[in-house]
Amino acid sequence: MPNLPEIPAIVMKTRALLALRGFTTTELLEYDDRYVLHPSKLVKDVLRKYVVWILKEEKVIGVALVREVVKEMEETGSQRGMLVGGSRFTPASNKYAKVSKVELVEGHYASFDLFGHEIVPPHVIAEEAEIQLVLEHYGIKKTHLPRIQSRDPAARVLGARPGQVIRVERLSPTAGLSYYYRLVVDS
Repeated sequence: MPNLPEIPAIVMKTRALLALRGFTTTELLEYDDRYVLHPSKLVKDVLRKYVVWILKEEKVIGVALVREVVKEMEETGSQRGMLVGGSRFTPASNKYAKVSKVELVEGHYASFDLFGHEIVPPHVIAEEAEIQLVLEHYGIKKTHLPRIQSRDPAARVLGARPGQVIRVERLSPTAGLSYYYRLVVDS
């Protein structure tokens, strides 16, 4: 039996993160300095595509590297990008990534399943129809919902963007299953 190459832990963690967000990944490309994934998922009959670069060595990420990810997004017709492996990100790269829909992830992000912990309740990004029902029921606007910052660990794992709403499902011995809604705001 041939020896299969060992997949690095950072790639496995990133694939698990993408799977949690509902993306499927079928290929892993390896280059001298990075691994590349092209995950996708079907949302309301529309194929959503990502370009994910995972750097082999952590380094400071500048705007030039983010531009390279954006260029590959354009070439592959992807709507979003992700760059994993930065030790830190320059202010210019943060700004350009935000505008270009590229998510920047530090190379040493959590090595455990956040939602697998017993005290962390399930979190999901709520569908627009569900949000409208809640807002109409309570006679409020989206901005009246309690907030959760986009840098919150749960929001980061889900890939929640400002303006989206996260539904938190809590189980109580007295109230049973309760839903709490949080508006994602910029950090």
